[in-house]
Amino acid sequence: MRSLLKKWSRCVALAAALVSFATLPAAADLLKEIRDRGVLRVGMAETQPWQAPNPETGKYEGFNVELAERAAKIMGVKLEIVPATWATLVPGLEANQFDAVFANLFATPERALVVDFTEPYFTFGFHVVVNANSKIQSLADLNSPDVTFVGQSGTVEESYPKEMFPEAKVRGVLTNDVAAWISEVASGQADAAFLDPGTYRLLKAKNPAFEQRLRVLNGEDALLKPVGLAYAIRAGEPHFLNFLNTFLRDVVRSGENVKLRDKWFDALAKRQ
Repeated sequence: MRSLLKKWSRCVALAAALVSFATLPAAADLLKEIRDRGVLRVGMAETQPWQAPNPETGKYEGFNVELAERAAKIMGVKLEIVPATWATLVPGLEANQFDAVFANLFATPERALVVDFTEPYFTFGFHVVVNANSKIQSLADLNSPDVTFVGQSGTVEESYPKEMFPEAKVRGVLTNDVAAWISEVASGQADAAFLDPGTYRLLKAKNPAFEQRLRVLNGEDALLKPVGLAYAIRAGEPHFLNFLNTFLRDVVRSGENVKLRDKWFDALAKRQ
């Protein structure tokens, strides 16, 4: 009898648990919420030409703006850009001020403790440029006391050469004008410099002579210090994350990310 009572009690408890589970509210789905709302809210911090207000219209434009517009169109919603700073992007995301960060975030393990990153839509890294007539033929030739790097003081363009080529000399230059210190390589006053592909394209567009006076040692398939650029959303939204990843895979697979990058850097060069 006791055995029957125990079995009956267990059955009752199991039934109660199933009823309780069945009555739990359905898990939130941010993608559905955005589509129901009719608006995709994205946080952006100003950085030309990736995302920044047009100087004449004040309307945000650029690489990441265009991708955000395309994503919103696929979702069938309007795009709302929420201006932020680099310091407030992640806190703003956590505070639900926007649904996603569409800006050039470095996808690092430390940041992934706080947010969910999309797959990278671009790889940021550095070329090493040397004088067109330099005897330096490969990256292996750079780690030598006979080689002098130049870079803006206090930036990674100054610190990375010290880290990666410790035998070489590094001279920091106190200027915010990239063209000023790259000119030292172009004129032979320095041997080499770190330069990211977008900035290199911008310099060439503004001054075609740079392309004749500089030589790139490593192409975009072999950038130094590569790091993935990704978007971020709040943790725990697998449906929305899967949508963004599928969207970005198409962009990368088609090469549209490179075309957009070149388009907006060329536009910036013409404006300046």
